[in-house]
Order: sequence, then C-alpha cells, then structure tokens
Amino acid sequence: MLIPLIWLAAGLFLLTYGADRLVAGSSAVALRTGISPLLIGLTIVAFATSSPELLVSIVAAFQGKSAIAIGNVVGSNIANIGLVLGVAALIYPVRCERTTLNREVPLMVAVVFFLFVLMYNDMITRYEGIALVLLLIAFMLYQIRVARIQMHKFEEQVNEVLAHKTVPAWLAGLYIVLGGVCLYFGSEAFLLGAVAIGEMLGMSEAVIGLTIISVGTSLPELATTVIAAIKKQTGMALGNIIGSNIFNVLAVLGITGTIIPLHSGDINYIDLTVMLLFSAGIWALLFMMRRLNRISGLVLLFGYLAYMWYLLL
Repeated sequence: MLIPLIWLAAGLFLLTYGADRLVAGSSAVALRTGISPLLIGLTIVAFATSSPELLVSIVAAFQGKSAIAIGNVVGSNIANIGLVLGVAALIYPVRCERTTLNREVPLMVAVVFFLFVLMYNDMITRYEGIALVLLLIAFMLYQIRVARIQMHKFEEQVNEVLAHKTVPAWLAGLYIVLGGVCLYFGSEAFLLGAVAIGEMLGMSEAVIGLTIISVGTSLPELATTVIAAIKKQTGMALGNIIGSNIFNVLAVLGITGTIIPLHSGDINYIDLTVMLLFSAGIWALLFMMRRLNRISGLVLLFGYLAYMWYLLL
C-alpha cells in the first residue's frame, strides 16, 4: 500500500505544480501577444487551471479506463459542492451575489442536467463530445461578454495574469514545457497509484474515479476555498466552484469525448442523480438564504459523506 500511496502523492504534486507552471508560462506568453489580461484569465488560465482534471481523464481514456474519466468529472462536481463548499461554510458563511444566483448557478444546473440526458446510452460519443465543446465555446464567449460589462468582478483573474508580466520570454517557454511534462507524468503517476489502491480495496474503475481520483483532483479547489473562507472572502470562492463544475463537464468530458468516446462502465443514474441533486440543492439553498451558513455546510458535508459511504459499501 505504501508504494501506491507514494505514486498517488507524487502524481498529485506534479499535477498541481505542472498546472501552476503552465498558468505562469502561458500567461506571460499571451501577454506578449497583446491579448488583454481579462481574456487571458477567462480562457488560457481557465484551461491551464483545469489541466489536471483534463490530463487525468484523457490518459485514463487512452488506457481503456473511460469509467475513471467520467467518474472523475461526476465525482469532482459532487465533491466541489458537498466537500469543498461544505467545509468552507463550516469555517465562514459562503455568500452568493445576486448575479451568480441568477446566472451562473442555474447555468451549472442546466449543464449537469444536459450531461444527465447525454448519458442515456451509457456513454459520451464523439458527436456528444463535440456538442459539449461547442457549448464550452459559447459559455466562454458569454463569460467574456459579462466580464467586459462588469470588470470589477474579475479583478482577481486579471491580477493573476498580470503577476506573470515580468517573466522573461525564455523562462515562460520553459514553464510551459515544464508544466506540460509535469502534467503528463503526474497524470500517469496519479492514475497508477489510484488504480493500485482501488484494486487493493476491491473497487471498480467507476468507484475509483468517483472517490480517489475525484477527491485528489478537487484538493486544489478545497485548499483555495478553505483559505478564502479563513480570510472571509467566500463570495469569490463560490463563483470559482460553480465555474469549475461547468468547466469540468464542458471542457474535460467534451475534449476527452471528442478525442476518444467514453463508456460509463459501472457509473449509473444513481451517481448522475446524486450530482444533479447536489447541483439543484445548492441552487435551492442559495435561493432561500442567499448564503450557506454552518447548518447548510453540515448538510452538504453529511450528504457527501453519506454518498461516499454508499459507494464504499
């Protein structure tokens, strides 16, 4: 068990470090082309930030473990709401802006419901993957339009990009190469460790994706959101989680499914229903209270732990 745990930890480190270097390098290069920091933050940085989930899913699919690829997305979306937002709300109430409640949250529910419908045939075909990618493009264009109207709400993304402005061109190129290499080998190591641990525990590929893989790829969001909650800056944290869930479905499954069709394996409508219920449930909680208090956090965390208990029975 020790060696698979080392592979898992090493893979997670490489994935996190690789994504960070990819963000730094791609931001620096894009700034030199004259692209606006806002556009870079909403497109290039968004892709680089989600690259661990994307690489893990693509590598899993090419290894013939497409249930892990789908389970990664379904499990991550559930973990982002039940685990990440649940823990954050226990630390400090998570506030929701009216625009987020009226636009991004229902959009997330709609995207999750669309995935629910797409899985009627227990797979994501190449045409369905292309449809998800087209929706991703539409979503990003929508985000850019909203950002130009409400620039003040995207200061964090702009500042993150501008922080890499002074990176020399040669170093930016090195960061991109280093990030790509770390992401590839990190995804291989992470999958190797996760699958080995799962097989030792008698888990199916679907359960490995829904538990070990999804929790691992959600750890960066958990760390970022917990820090935001400690700093009492939970409004931005909520927006990041909602955006991450939308991106997981449209980008990770869309791009992976376009490259290679994905079969769901043992992932069934119980798992998809749980994801849909968590998504709709957070919408209902925010609609009623406009924030997630500690009681809401306990409910979300208990619901997540109950789902994990069901999977591991």
